[in-house]
Amino acid sequence: MKIDNVILTPEKAAIIKNTAIIADLHLGFENVMQDYGIAFPRMQIKDVLESVEKLVEKYNIEKLIIAGDFKHEFSRNLPYEWEDVELFLKTFKNLNIEVVRGNHDNFLAAILAKHGVELKEKIDVCGWTIVHGHKECDAKRIIMGHEHPAVKVRKGGVYSFPCYLHVKAKKEIVVLPAFSPLMSGSDVLSIDSFLSPILDVDIEEIEVYAVDEDVVYLGRIRDLRRVLETI
Repeated sequence: MKIDNVILTPEKAAIIKNTAIIADLHLGFENVMQDYGIAFPRMQIKDVLESVEKLVEKYNIEKLIIAGDFKHEFSRNLPYEWEDVELFLKTFKNLNIEVVRGNHDNFLAAILAKHGVELKEKIDVCGWTIVHGHKECDAKRIIMGHEHPAVKVRKGGVYSFPCYLHVKAKKEIVVLPAFSPLMSGSDVLSIDSFLSPILDVDIEEIEVYAVDEDVVYLGRIRDLRRVLETI
């Protein structure tokens, strides 16, 4: 599925030429849960590494941009975060990796510096500006994360699908699904507003692209809400 020169993939990455853009990995999340006394198996880093390896091989990726929230804890660098971020960077040392600062990445620069990676506020790629999304951005074409968008359908049970969002108003915006397998996602069909100041738009006009085995265009949020009312 394409939006102009941006390919939306079922691997939850946007691709422009040989550059892949992912967001919201939230590495070290399990360590945070343990700090709250919740036993949580350490499994995310393995899944993330395998997913990126498949992405790189399938699409011949040369550059990887992480659009914020590389790690999870706001207030410090936890042991799992150090280990997982370093393992990620060592595993993909042959890739050109660039990292955009997310709202969870307050102390990430200390880890990245050991590997010669700069923490940036934004990155420009082929007419698009890559940001995390937690701050205002005056660019006209934006690719961002931050929102963890998902579509949740309730019929007997709850079926949840990560999704991309596409805004075409004063600005053109593509919102990425969370790359982390542990982030369940926020249901875009049941919210009145977004977290990001960039997404001060008419929610009902936003287009939704659901991620399953492929990327499927579902239509506008307005239309999806009308359909679900009849189910």
